[in-house]
Amino acid sequence: MDKDFDYETVVIGAGTGGLSAGCILKNQKRDYVILDKKEEIGLPVRSTGAVSLEWVKKIGMPTAKEIVASNIYNMSFRTEKGKRIDLNFDHPVGMVYDFTKYEKYLSSGFAGKLNIKMKTTVSEVKGNQIKTNDGILTAKNVIMAAGPQSNLGSKLTKTQALVAYEETRELDERKDFQMILWFSDLAPGGYFWDFADSKNTRKIGVCYYPLSGEAPKSVLKKFTEKFPELDGEIVHTMAHQIPLTKPSDQVVRENQLWVGDMVNAVLNTTAGGLQGAFWSGKEAAIATVNNDLQQYQKVWDNQIKPWLMKHNELHSRIHARGERSVGTYITLAKLMPKKIKMRVFGGL
Repeated sequence: MDKDFDYETVVIGAGTGGLSAGCILKNQKRDYVILDKKEEIGLPVRSTGAVSLEWVKKIGMPTAKEIVASNIYNMSFRTEKGKRIDLNFDHPVGMVYDFTKYEKYLSSGFAGKLNIKMKTTVSEVKGNQIKTNDGILTAKNVIMAAGPQSNLGSKLTKTQALVAYEETRELDERKDFQMILWFSDLAPGGYFWDFADSKNTRKIGVCYYPLSGEAPKSVLKKFTEKFPELDGEIVHTMAHQIPLTKPSDQVVRENQLWVGDMVNAVLNTTAGGLQGAFWSGKEAAIATVNNDLQQYQKVWDNQIKPWLMKHNELHSRIHARGERSVGTYITLAKLMPKKIKMRVFGGL
């Protein structure tokens, strides 16, 4: 360790990207600290928690039973006007994390208890100096994992981000599908969802471009009025922004490695950010351990970014004419051979 610095690596942000990086640094016995302005890990909730099991296994995300709210065997993709494609599997193809338990597990159970300083706000990063409300720290490397709403990243406009809003409602467990997505012009660029949660609750939500200025709660209420079987007592709410632009080209900037939502590591087709955050955080930390920051840029260019771009391009085509385009793609998907259909939708 270089004695000129307080830490070898400072990680800014204790979300999925930052915690993933922390797990690598902890395992490799590096000198690091994770800084976050929140009071508690996993709160506020910022994700539905739904992930593809294929990618969970591929990039090494945790699958401990205590952090999984439900497994996904059956999925349905629909338009509000009635077009649909249903997919049934004999094995789980996805799962829904209990988001708070999942992040708490990353912080303490996945690799052991991580070195995290909560209630620590970072106001500026300049070279090797990190300015916080508790003074100035120095680090050889800085992993930027502060999320899309951080003052340290670029401000997102209404056309660059979806607004996501979810209500966990008291509803009986569905017997047919654990995941339903409705594409509707009420949710431009996004969709409504019904995800499995517990035996007596389900996650009902919406993500969309907020161009009209209408509040997400109001948009979800209108949709619920069309499908009253989704209505139930609210036990929890979640709201956050989801960056929905092309993934960044540059993820290494001098001694800084940018990960997760800060470099748009989001699957644009599903607006899911957990896999991209975990993978990029992991690879950024590995690069610091190997003392080769450009290693992370190479992995980003050759593996992570191409995966993200496929989703970015598909999202652009699917939503070109709103619900009408989605309906066309559902019709085409029905013509696919079953094996390809399962592969395409099961790997989202």
